[in-house]
Amino acid sequence: MSADGPSGGRGRVRVGLVVVHGVGETEPGYCVNAVLDTLAQTRPGYTVSPANEYNRMPEVEVANPPPVFPVIRRGAAHNSGIEIEAVELHWADLTEGTPGRVNTLLQLFRVIFESHHLVDAMLDRSRDVTSWILRKILWVAGWLIRGPSAALTIVTSAICALFLFEPVTVTTEVMDVRSQVLIVTGVIFVCALYLFYRISRKQDYSWYDTVFWLAVAALSVFVLTFNNMLLPLLKHVPELKLGPQRLVSAQVPDCPPGVSNAACYIDGLYKVIIWGWRFWGALLVFSTVLLVLSWIRARFTGDRSRLSTISTSIAILIMQFMLWTTVVVSVIYPVLNRAEAISILKEAQPVIQHAVDAHQIAPDSPIAKLVQVPNIELDWIGRFKFIYASAAFTVLMLILAGILLIELRQWRARRGQSDLESTSRNMPRLLFNPFLVGLLIFAFLVVFALVFIQPYLDRNQMFVTLRGYILPVAAVVALILPFFFGRRVANVVQFARELIDHHYQPRQETAAYFIPSVFRIRMRRLRRERIQGRLNLVLEHFVQNQGYDGVVFLAHSQGSVIVYDYLRDNGPHYTRLGDAAPALLTFGSPLGSIYQKYFHEYAASKAVPLGIAAKLKCWINLYRVDDYIGGRISPPPGLRVDNHVMAMGGHTGYWTEPDVAEALDAILTGKVADATKPPPLPPPPMTPSVSYAVRAMPRA
Repeated sequence: MSADGPSGGRGRVRVGLVVVHGVGETEPGYCVNAVLDTLAQTRPGYTVSPANEYNRMPEVEVANPPPVFPVIRRGAAHNSGIEIEAVELHWADLTEGTPGRVNTLLQLFRVIFESHHLVDAMLDRSRDVTSWILRKILWVAGWLIRGPSAALTIVTSAICALFLFEPVTVTTEVMDVRSQVLIVTGVIFVCALYLFYRISRKQDYSWYDTVFWLAVAALSVFVLTFNNMLLPLLKHVPELKLGPQRLVSAQVPDCPPGVSNAACYIDGLYKVIIWGWRFWGALLVFSTVLLVLSWIRARFTGDRSRLSTISTSIAILIMQFMLWTTVVVSVIYPVLNRAEAISILKEAQPVIQHAVDAHQIAPDSPIAKLVQVPNIELDWIGRFKFIYASAAFTVLMLILAGILLIELRQWRARRGQSDLESTSRNMPRLLFNPFLVGLLIFAFLVVFALVFIQPYLDRNQMFVTLRGYILPVAAVVALILPFFFGRRVANVVQFARELIDHHYQPRQETAAYFIPSVFRIRMRRLRRERIQGRLNLVLEHFVQNQGYDGVVFLAHSQGSVIVYDYLRDNGPHYTRLGDAAPALLTFGSPLGSIYQKYFHEYAASKAVPLGIAAKLKCWINLYRVDDYIGGRISPPPGLRVDNHVMAMGGHTGYWTEPDVAEALDAILTGKVADATKPPPLPPPPMTPSVSYAVRAMPRA
């Protein structure tokens, strides 16, 4: 985009600068102001306008009245005759979370609850039979956790809390157990319908499955209870105990009508949930077997490309289960304590009853009422506690391993300052790290095995003593977890949210198949489309009719994926750019380190799209040596990407980097190579301070 024409004369060149933010630095106007001010301060010949222009752009097609988003504009110029008009796309409000450690933890739970969308995007169903089978298995496993299992847990816990905390006189004098179950499930069903109406109006698809199956579970329990069918069905639920303690002729406790059958509802429904956990665990064990078979096949074929996606997909579902279990049992922790206390009091019931019969204690005395409790069994309580403690310890173990990995990355980055290129290639990954993925899968297999062999271990006093300390320690772990969530972890969680939103499709929510209006749009990526819609609006109103000689996209982190999607899908003419030739400058981009490696839609082996191959003038990609999200981008066939490693600095703060200003200056003044020409082989090691190859843009 040099101002020098073919004859060497000087002329006026107008360049549009489209700025797209990513994780961090998402305050409207910050990015455009930071990059232009740094350009003027570090590169000779540039001047920047003293103020920017603030616009509010309505999204007409989203709602009525339409929501608005800010668009910031600012001008700059170079003494060679280049005029720059910068415009910033703002989209942080669509995925932005509330600041704070606890809010970061809650945001993490929401991210994990939607992580099945990443599994679908990772596993290419057309690539091989293993990926196709694994994709189906993990889809069912994810549905079980966020759908029926979550819904039945909520319904059962509500019933259990009512029976455990209500005054004894309510059941004995006011209302029988069956009527109370009908009232609780009826209220939950009505509330679920209202919540489903609200999320449908707001198009908040995150909770579609949970709320939908909550309504189904509440209605099912209500109907079965109303027809006196629930307790007979629950009597057929197998006992949980396995091993030498199981009696061959074990009798299921009788559940006659009256006060005593409150325990039948609680024990029976919770056993159904635990059997659901076992079935879910069996699915994951089978998935792990497929991973082992894939690893064996890779040893013979040498093709290890599928191992990362398969193992990461399994680990994502395991983490979903661990975090969901932690938050659920943390909520019902008082219920577990109350149930355990009632189980202990039950042992004193015969003694108290004997004293009442002997007229030593009045029937209405407080001590007599104290033992009038449901016949709660301890088996499911111990299972819940053990799963809860194991999940909490696993999450803590992963956090500590992540902190250790961060310190290792920092140590390697400091030691490798003399050869940044080599250091960056050998830097251990933080996201989707093979060690962390393997550790998570191994921990799950250990926990799943212990759930089955607990009855064998119960004969060991050391194990029983150790288990007695697990729950209090796990409770402390759950309380201190938010203190590990600093700014760096918050950025990772925010990026994970954006990663999921980019791949979100309603068809992954089973509830969508029951709602015709959602079913019609289930193949669309609604959240990605909305962000792309904002970019299209910005380009149509501030770029298309300006007659620019060239347009430069500056994109950080997830913003680079947004720009890449536009360039890939809208070529070769780019009418929203006024047919100007685009150039691309990315920094901290996950396109190479995450998207190309894990999502088949962005695989580097795919041929370059026609739009980019025909028009893109250059693509410069910068990334810091210790960036845990951004990294090197592998050029697809037919395209050139100039990758340059920067010094330490993490994932944020790129907008004020002199190296970014230098790369932008190189593009504006024509000191870049054509992106459609392959780089020389082998490419020499480069840093942003090295001069770029010169290629001039035609002037106006």
